[in-house]
Amino acid sequence: MHRHLLAAAIVLVLGTGAKAAPMPDFIKDTLGEWLVATDDGKPGCRITLAGEPVGKIWRASPSADCATRLPTVAKAVAWDFDGGVRLYAADSKILLAFGEDETTLMKTSYEKPPVHYIVRAKPGVDRAPYAAALVGAWVLRRPGGPALCTVTLSKGAKDGDTDLTLKAGMPCDPAIAKLKLNSAHVEDIALMLYGEPETSLRFEASGPESYAKAEGGKPLEMVRAP
Repeated sequence: MHRHLLAAAIVLVLGTGAKAAPMPDFIKDTLGEWLVATDDGKPGCRITLAGEPVGKIWRASPSADCATRLPTVAKAVAWDFDGGVRLYAADSKILLAFGEDETTLMKTSYEKPPVHYIVRAKPGVDRAPYAAALVGAWVLRRPGGPALCTVTLSKGAKDGDTDLTLKAGMPCDPAIAKLKLNSAHVEDIALMLYGEPETSLRFEASGPESYAKAEGGKPLEMVRAP
């Protein structure tokens, strides 16, 4: 009931318009369930961006856990798109403005930490990668297959906030060993593994304590070691 009242309020503030305009393709492409997460590794929450008009913009429906996880997102009742998704409160004030970077990832400004990301929701994924939380042993394998190589991530004395030292275990499959992986770096929503000379693997979260290679070639996943 409370959310219906908020939605009604924003209609009154923004106006209903005589007739809803046809929905632009870029709005159609943005409809659906999204995850809003922050760069501090804390749990985020989901929000559904709907195609139902709310005044001159569109209805937004945050999940119930936004109230405790991301209270700002919990206040959203509407959204639009202007260089990225913008979330509105019932008084028409912009709560969060996401801008697309060169990779089309949508995130808020670094000037107002924590940085918020909005990405398509995936089953079992509720947060962005965070370097300190990645410390420990991980297994690289083909999806559902046996271990190809075990790697251990740790925080070295010279590692920055988003950097990790990587050590590959033995034995290690030649396909992995030849990359000579020795470091990791959290880059927005991606976990990058780097080796020598200038080799790299890009992973994105695929579930609880699991990452999937986000580039072409043979599929590869990285899961927390038992």
